[in-house]
Amino acid sequence: MMKNLVSKTFSRFTICCVVLFLVSAPLFYFVTRHYYAEDMIDIIEAVEGGHGIPPLDLERDIMEGMMIQFVLIFVVVTVSLYVTMRFVTRRLWLPFDDTLRKAESFNVTQDASPEFMPTDIREFDRLNRSLEKMMTRSRETYRIQKEFTENASHELQTPLAVTRSKLDLLMQENLDERTTAMIADLYDLNMRMGHLNRSLLLLAKIDNGQYSEVETVDPQRFIAERLAAYRMLRPGLRIDMEENRKNPQAFKANPILMESLVNNLVVNAIRHTHDSTGRIVIALSDEGFSVTNPSDGKSLDGANLFRRFGAGPLAKNGNGLGLAIAKAVCDYHGWAIEYSHDGSRHKFTIRTNL
Repeated sequence: MMKNLVSKTFSRFTICCVVLFLVSAPLFYFVTRHYYAEDMIDIIEAVEGGHGIPPLDLERDIMEGMMIQFVLIFVVVTVSLYVTMRFVTRRLWLPFDDTLRKAESFNVTQDASPEFMPTDIREFDRLNRSLEKMMTRSRETYRIQKEFTENASHELQTPLAVTRSKLDLLMQENLDERTTAMIADLYDLNMRMGHLNRSLLLLAKIDNGQYSEVETVDPQRFIAERLAAYRMLRPGLRIDMEENRKNPQAFKANPILMESLVNNLVVNAIRHTHDSTGRIVIALSDEGFSVTNPSDGKSLDGANLFRRFGAGPLAKNGNGLGLAIAKAVCDYHGWAIEYSHDGSRHKFTIRTNL
């Protein structure tokens, strides 16, 4: 599969070995001259000089020469391998590193696909062409999905608004009680459909990564500015904010998504607090923040709690998307959302310091 890369690596290793062997040729000559051929040279010099044959240590010279030569060959091969893996192979893998880095930073919202480094390695070139095709298809799919979502939302808002307007006119007529009740039900259904449409559009935009702008958010100030509006939703119901932070810190977040997250948690708490004397608490901590509200003693289904259109009490009065949106917002920012129940209160905790 990687024949081209292996072939190039082996050829460079061979070249490196040849170069090092040539460079170390004087060392091999020295070993040959002073070990293997030393006794032969002594004999030749003695004969030419008319002297007697000197004492010979041929066995020792051969053994020592073989060991030194073995060490030299081992050093040359080891250095060749190191140089090949450390420098030569690094250059061979440079296009792959470039491809990997650009693939990791790829975003479907980019205007164009990244340009990969040219390479003569067939496997890397094939990988680059495959990634280019995949990124192009992903960007095109994202564009089509984005246009469809926006167009569908826009087209749905118009008939919903027209229907709501006509229902307003009908409710001003002199109608009997049964007809008025039916129109009120239709009006409520129309409002829920409008809210559902906006929620689905918000989820689609979150999934498509269309909320890339982030800014520093102070949770204490952010929530305090919205407390009055929350209290107007249910006059008489206590909605308080508690500061339990030892080291108050702001964090990075998209303000639109942050507002959606807090709104969905608080509105769910208001909707499912049946005791008018109950108390909803938004507590800030060093880990993040939490929203708690009274319960009837029963815990919610944690397994399906954050699923879209999840069944159960959360889907009866709303559209089943409130906590799904909260989960999507947390996932988008890399936060964690957790649910717990202590027997008397529901608690949703957002951990922002992961």
